[in-house]
Amino acid sequence: MRTLKSQQFGIEQSTDRVLEFLSEPKNYGLLLPKEQTSDFQYTTTQFSFKAAGQFHLALEKQAAVTHLLHFKGLPSNPFAFDLFVHLEQTEQQTTGYIEIQAELNMMLQMLIEKPLQKLLSEMAENLRHHLAHNR
Repeated sequence: MRTLKSQQFGIEQSTDRVLEFLSEPKNYGLLLPKEQTSDFQYTTTQFSFKAAGQFHLALEKQAAVTHLLHFKGLPSNPFAFDLFVHLEQTEQQTTGYIEIQAELNMMLQMLIEKPLQKLLSEMAENLRHHLAHNR
């Protein structure tokens, strides 16, 4: 199991507000970097997109609790993975990070580890930016 994490983010919003935003699959279209992804689609419980013009990835919401949001990769994905968003309320803001836990063979790891890491970092930055400007 390979674990990749974004940088830590800080958002001047309550954890409840951040969790509410992240619980809506349609909002991931606002977080995914446009230059790295395409063909974004969503339902009330799932979202999917094409990453780096190569892999079509689909996720389904599993849990949204106070400090954790979990989306599980669907079996149709080219590799098994889960997406987690960890949140923590501090006095003035919500801090957290986005994490992927993936089953990657050595070849796939060499091929997609850096693009996945970049994807997570940009998603975290887009989340911070979007919620900072949309109170």
